[in-house]
Amino acid sequence: MKTFKSALFAGIALSMSVGSALAEDTLRLGMTPEPYMPFTQIDSSGKWEGLEADLTRALCDKMAVKCEISQMAWDGLIPSLKENKVDFIIGAFSITDERRKSVDFSTPYYTEGTSFVGAKSDSSEIKMADAPDGSGKIIDPASVEGKIIGVQTSSVQSAYVAKYLTGAEAKSYDTADNSVADLVAGRVDYVLIPDLYIQTFLKTPEGADYEVKLEVPKNVVLGEGVAYAVRKGDAATLDKVNAGLAALEKDGELKKLVDTWIFGKK
Repeated sequence: MKTFKSALFAGIALSMSVGSALAEDTLRLGMTPEPYMPFTQIDSSGKWEGLEADLTRALCDKMAVKCEISQMAWDGLIPSLKENKVDFIIGAFSITDERRKSVDFSTPYYTEGTSFVGAKSDSSEIKMADAPDGSGKIIDPASVEGKIIGVQTSSVQSAYVAKYLTGAEAKSYDTADNSVADLVAGRVDYVLIPDLYIQTFLKTPEGADYEVKLEVPKNVVLGEGVAYAVRKGDAATLDKVNAGLAALEKDGELKKLVDTWIFGKK
């Protein structure tokens, strides 16, 4: 799992200064160095890269502010926002009603799907069923009864297992990398994980023996798109972020970044 294991996170003390050099205003952004491509990671030279890194640079320029980046673990982003340690955060956060209780979301910059992944050698039939809350089709709980499913802690996938797949055992991980590592090690039967992230893994030699068992239908628990988050009630910051995103969409820069990082178009 060398491709998906990061030696960068522990002890990192890096910064990414983005935005206009002449900008008078400063916004504090929370961001995680945990590798989560194609959204973000820190490369071997110490530079942030990925869709969210490039988007943040472009957004801060559009907002005409200096963005100061604070690095922290992914599951510490929302708590740091609520504690006023940062002004806004990014981390492939899906917009959900549950998260709306704690934060306000910008307009989404991308909508991703969720995949249910396991070993090719696993012959279990994963079926669909009607959700008991009437929200559409879900993974049939009977198909995964007694199975161990790896999820990232505090993720929408974790909430999905807790709500719909109570007969399975959810095993939580601090990073998506670690959930996939335990899938390879045989410590979990499946992972429920964002589709873009797992597609990168499946194209590696380590991923050759694994496959998507099911593309999970969109669901209210899985969210309404991926967005920045600001502190609840902070209309001033939210308006700035939304105006910047609107400008990036209007001039085509947002589409260009998504095409480059998500679809591999140059």
